Amino acid sequence: MISTEICNRQTVVGFLCNELDLDEKLDFLDHLQECKQCWTEVYNARKNEHPHYYKKTTRRLKVTEKELAQLDGTASSEEKETEEAYQLA
Repeated sequence: MISTEICNRQTVVGFLCNELDLDEKLDFLDHLQECKQCWTEVYNARKNEHPHYYKKTTRRLKVTEKELAQLDGTASSEEKETEEAYQLA
């Protein structure tokens, strides 16, 4: 159910400025689940406020199979023996 009281610009602005009381905020959050227009307004406002959170990064980390195995804890028996030999030395 979309309420005309909740689905207006003043309520969206009040939500974004944290000016709604708890009951109004909860009602508005419930409303956001059903109202695509209000959700889009809130999303775009937050995106404009914090653009650094929405940047696309093109950097990729290159990890070798050996490094990946070490991170996963699935190092081969040869690698484990080599590590143990280095630790004993």
